[in-house]
Parts: sequence; C-alpha cells; structure tokens
Amino acid sequence: MPLILLRRLFPVVVLVSVALFIREPAIGLNPEQQKLLNWMPYVTLGIAMLICINYNRARLFTVSLALILAYYFIQTELQSSLDDFHTFYIYTSISVLMPLMLLLFLFLSERGLKNRYGLFTVLTVPILFLIAYSVYELVPESNLIRILIHHFQIRTIENVLLAVNSGVLYLLVFIISLYQLIKTYDEYFVAILSVLTFSFITFNYFDQEKISVVMLSMAGISLIISLMRGAHDMAYRDDLTGLLGRRALNERLKGLGKHYAIAMADVDHFKNFNDTHGHDIGDEVLKMVARHIDKVKGGGTAYRYGGEEFCVVFAGKDIEYSKPYLETVRTDIESYKMQIRDKEHREKTKEKAKQRGRR
Repeated sequence: MPLILLRRLFPVVVLVSVALFIREPAIGLNPEQQKLLNWMPYVTLGIAMLICINYNRARLFTVSLALILAYYFIQTELQSSLDDFHTFYIYTSISVLMPLMLLLFLFLSERGLKNRYGLFTVLTVPILFLIAYSVYELVPESNLIRILIHHFQIRTIENVLLAVNSGVLYLLVFIISLYQLIKTYDEYFVAILSVLTFSFITFNYFDQEKISVVMLSMAGISLIISLMRGAHDMAYRDDLTGLLGRRALNERLKGLGKHYAIAMADVDHFKNFNDTHGHDIGDEVLKMVARHIDKVKGGGTAYRYGGEEFCVVFAGKDIEYSKPYLETVRTDIESYKMQIRDKEHREKTKEKAKQRGRR
C-alpha cells in the first residue's frame, strides 16, 4: 500500500481508537457533563457544515447533515428497546439509509453548494428520510414486521447487532470507496470511508452506552480534517498532474538548509507537440511524465514547476548521489510507448469500438 494512502487513512484510525478509548470514561461523567457531551456531535458536525459552506462543498455538507439527522433520531427515537417495533423500524431505516446515501455521494459530482445542483444534493437526505417515514405510515405494520424480520433481523451473529444484509451493504460501499481512494488519492473518499466506518461501528454496537455520542463526534472531527486537507491539496498540489505545485516548492526551499540537490526538467519540443496534437493530448503527456517523475527513488520529491517544467528536490543529498535516480526516471520516460490515436480512423459506432476493445 503506498505511503500516501497510509497517510490519508491514519487520522481515521487514530480517531476510531480515541472514540473507543474514551467511551467508558464518558459513561462515568456526572449529569451536567453528560449533557454537554451529548451536544458534541452537533458541534463537530455543525463546524464541518460551516467549513463546507465556506469552501462551497455540497457533498460533504449533505453528509454532515445526514449524520446530524441520524444522531437526532438516535437521541429522540432510539432510547428504548429494539424489541419495540417503532424503535426497531427507525434503527433499521437509518442503518440502511446511511450506506445507501454514501453510495449515492460516491457517484455524485461536486458542483458546489450555492446553485441548483447543490440544492438538489442537499435535498436528497430529507427526501430519503421522508420516504422512510412514508413507508412506515402507509404500509401495514404486519407487512413491515414480516419484511424487516425476514431481511433485516438483528443479532443473527454473536456479538454483532447489525443485520447481515445491512452489513453486506456497508461492506459493498466500503470496497467501492476504497477502490476510488486507491485510484485517485482524493481526500473526499477518505471522508466517505471515515463516515462509513463511524456509522458502521455506531449501529453494529448500538447497544453499547455512549457509542453514538463518541463515534459521531469523531465523525465530525474526521470530516473537518478531510476538509482542511482537501483545502491544503487545492493550495499546494497541481490540479492536472497531482504533483506538489510551485507554492509547495517555494516553502520547501526555505527550510532545505545548506546541503541539497535540485534537478530541473522539462519536456523537449512540447510547444510544437501541443500545436500539432492539441492541448488535450498535451495534458495527457504531462500527466504521464508526472507519474514517472513522482516515482523517483532515493528520497527525491517531485514538483510541477509550471507548464512542461518539473523539479525534483533531494534534501541532504549531493549531485552525484542524485544522478542515478534521475537517470532512471529519464530512461523510463524515454522508453515509455504512448500511442496517439488518429481521430479519422476511430471506429464510428459504439458497437464497433467495443469489438475493437475486446480484440
């Protein structure tokens, strides 16, 4: 697993561990402290929503809203035994809606919060909760009991409260989220994975006192961290190549000290290539080159300096040490075969294109 992926997921692991560690001490707090603690999920998730408004992020704003609504129902409707059908229905509905909503947000593109698309994204949560409420009101209770017991029976496995079908749904969304994270390293998918994890633990160990308070409080903190790291990426990473950008390089240079090596590299004849094949193909070339430069060994860090220019910094190293690693990158790029398809000879129909792809 690449180091960058471990760095992305490390805060989630820490926050889950902290939540599990503080749950038992939280039970022993006095009544006044308990009241304050019960407000913590609203506080952390509310802060996350405010940050989303500031950064114009509709998807994570809606995820935070979903968690707040889930916590509200936990506090107001799920404080009685799950043997009561009303309580059992609400518990099952929320435990199913959470992974379904997160699955939906995996495929919704971010178009900002302050427009009609953002409004539609935000409205998905109350609409889904309203549908669940309508089912409870419109479907006869005897039919609902039969459906829920048959498909979402709780505690079918020892020490596991969540229904098997709900657990499978969580697992499916977890695998898709992890795949998207591995493919893109986007902090957004870290946020989805963290919410999925905290939500799963909450409902799987729902009979444990204070589990929802500590888990959903940490879910809010995790969202705040993801939003801050996402903002950092926007400021310091190049949007096209994913490499650290010139601002990150300038800050790195201030703290290098006296012993270091810096390599500057550019793509030969890139302007002529762009003029001949177009900027879209040129962008693909830059991304390919960036991927190879980012794999530099020997402790080098790759940056995009601007245009077709790149930079590699070896802190605490000299030129002779750095040269072999840089030459390896150069030869890898030189030997890489990149085929440019001629638009005039592309298959004209989707079916023919699929057949060509299968061949």
